[in-house]
Amino acid sequence: MDHDEGVEGAETKAAWARRIYTVMDEILQNPYEHQIIVMHGGSLTCVVASWIKMPIESAGYASFRAPSGSITTLREGDFFHNRQVVCLGDTRHLHSAKAG
Repeated sequence: MDHDEGVEGAETKAAWARRIYTVMDEILQNPYEHQIIVMHGGSLTCVVASWIKMPIESAGYASFRAPSGSITTLREGDFFHNRQVVCLGDTRHLHSAKAG
């Protein structure tokens, strides 16, 4: 991630991505079947990139966007442990809440 433009004195995009990748590594060390991660939308790209094991150097060229309040579902297969992005930015739960 070479694109470190931004506010002077603020965390760079590269440092932000490294921090998210590190946190994802820590989260994935927990042996839980289900985990919920709540984040700001801008972090989603790094979470998904980390999940699919995209090299951090390439993550600055990716963009995974989702609406506010949406749910992204990530899953790891049982046998080969392939990582899937099952659903990106699902908002069905928001629509059903309005109907009730």
